[in-house]
Amino acid sequence: MRFFFSLLFVAGASIASAQAPTHPLDGLSGAEHWIARDVLVAAGKWESTSRVPYLGLNEPPKAEIIAWRPGQPMRREARVHLVNGDKAFDAIVDLVGKRLVRFDPVPGVQWMHTPDEVTQVNQLLLAHPDFQAGLRRRGLTDPSLLTCFPIAQTYMGQPEEQNRRVVRAECWYIQGAVTGYGPPMTDLVGVIDLTANRVIRIIDHGAAPYGDDRGDWDTEAIGANRPALKPLIPSQPQGPSFSLVGSEVRWDQWSFRIRADMRRGLIISQAKFLDGSRERSVIYQGSLSELFVPYMAPEERWNYTAYFDLATFPGIFEGVMGSLEPGSDCPANAVMVDGLVAGWKGEPRRKPRVICLFERAAGDPVWRHGLQFGVADSRPRRDLVVRMVTHAGNYDYLFDWVFGQDGGIRVDVGATGIMQVKAAAPNDGRGTHDRYGRYVSANRVAINHSHFMSFRIDLDVDGANNSLVVERIKTERLPAANPRRSVWRAEGSVARVERDGQVMSTMAEPQLWRFVNPAIKGVGGDPVAYQIAVDHGAMSLMTPDDWMVKRASFINHMMWVTPYRPEELFAAGDYPTLSPVGAGLPAWTAANRPIENTDVVAWVTVGFHHVPRVEDWPVMPVAWHKFEIRPNGFFTRNPTLGLPKP
Repeated sequence: MRFFFSLLFVAGASIASAQAPTHPLDGLSGAEHWIARDVLVAAGKWESTSRVPYLGLNEPPKAEIIAWRPGQPMRREARVHLVNGDKAFDAIVDLVGKRLVRFDPVPGVQWMHTPDEVTQVNQLLLAHPDFQAGLRRRGLTDPSLLTCFPIAQTYMGQPEEQNRRVVRAECWYIQGAVTGYGPPMTDLVGVIDLTANRVIRIIDHGAAPYGDDRGDWDTEAIGANRPALKPLIPSQPQGPSFSLVGSEVRWDQWSFRIRADMRRGLIISQAKFLDGSRERSVIYQGSLSELFVPYMAPEERWNYTAYFDLATFPGIFEGVMGSLEPGSDCPANAVMVDGLVAGWKGEPRRKPRVICLFERAAGDPVWRHGLQFGVADSRPRRDLVVRMVTHAGNYDYLFDWVFGQDGGIRVDVGATGIMQVKAAAPNDGRGTHDRYGRYVSANRVAINHSHFMSFRIDLDVDGANNSLVVERIKTERLPAANPRRSVWRAEGSVARVERDGQVMSTMAEPQLWRFVNPAIKGVGGDPVAYQIAVDHGAMSLMTPDDWMVKRASFINHMMWVTPYRPEELFAAGDYPTLSPVGAGLPAWTAANRPIENTDVVAWVTVGFHHVPRVEDWPVMPVAWHKFEIRPNGFFTRNPTLGLPKP
């Protein structure tokens, strides 16, 4: 993809002028999208039915990018997932030489969904006599008011699923709905083989009472809005303190690059911190790697329901990044950045406001200390926020990369949107309908589920060669002569192979994770380091033999550490849609490769279990979760001591 970038001085401006790529990590331009397609056509690889679920930058080798300087020639390649009929291919196109570098068949996998498959699902369901009979039993006489979608995407090893593109699909009856989806027909589900273009069977659990709740949230449905509060408008009359030139952001002591990708979303690259006269590397690249949401009910509609949102739906949603709403999704002082995505025929499509950048001062101190007689010294905190939003069907996620003046980076994940619900008879108080969820209105039960997000963080702490030190906080019993009975201490060990880097921190057995550069000593004599601290790392509560766990094994650890490999980008593998087990991190780490004093990548799992509340319906308030990447012995003192007083 290609951003529309320019040098910005005016807060709130949306970028409208395009420019050619000026750095090897810039996203693809519109012209480069067409070059990729034209090369495939010229090579005889394009067919009348060809579909492109994904098209994006194929990054040059890391060493090449680090050595590159402005004005030098740069490699520009596109990676294309191409589907011809029922066959998938992975192509690499040289955009400078306009030639096909690689065109590999990928047998035995299922690719992302494309919009034509949603049409296929609707046509097959509505034409099937058993589905039509189910509609009649429910008194639904106008099929044109049904919206159907391939809702469940799980492979569980059944004979009908093997080497087939089998999905479960359901419909919503939109009669009377305005902003909501209408009643969900989760009791009437189609099992569809998209490969053979046929309905395998219709599952009819019996008509549930749909009631009148359509999930609307417009003023007509919920009543008048509250009286508005007095305006609170962030103002920067002199413009923002950051600059955006091409894809490079500079703010305070930080510099880094931003890019949007159809599948990975917001990508932060080459993050460096200016320490005195030295620009020191912290992260080579960080991005979301996968987003997995399994549901927790045993009946067939729900036991198959799980989503790999980054790997399955970008082709339908035109990329995982949605358009941000000025003044609501981002404050008034935000700078908006537009982008390009590939349509399912490979054509470039402009997508407005996919990233926003803004400075935030919430009135908090970055440090303070009270002196005698109540006099205090303190400094105000200001952050730079780089935000994207993901429209993942019914759910929306906000992803913030928050850069601090203290040299830390916080990644905030906000979940909002609409929960998946089933129609049910009113609550009988015996758990008949809400054993696996909660009533959110008289005839709606929202199903329990979990959210797991894997972030790929390629740390380069003062250089590429780093080691993970795992510090376990342990209780130490003291001898009888000491009146104190116990203390705790942090006991560190270096992770030497990948198995050592598969870690979990719990309240009962807490751990600290430091990524050190063994070649550079800090002020205290220990190697300089950055720490990863996960504030929200939910453990999977499913059994190890569950297909959900076997297909998304990255949820088994709060963090994995692997040696850097450019082709290893996705925690659940390149093609987890309807995939068998074991792809991604479990497959790579089976070799138990060395990870000591080498270029390493941290895979951070952020998760939470969602037991729904009435207050989450019909649109849930944003629930935030986070992890931090913060200096730990990297500086010689608190780097914010030199901040000026306001």
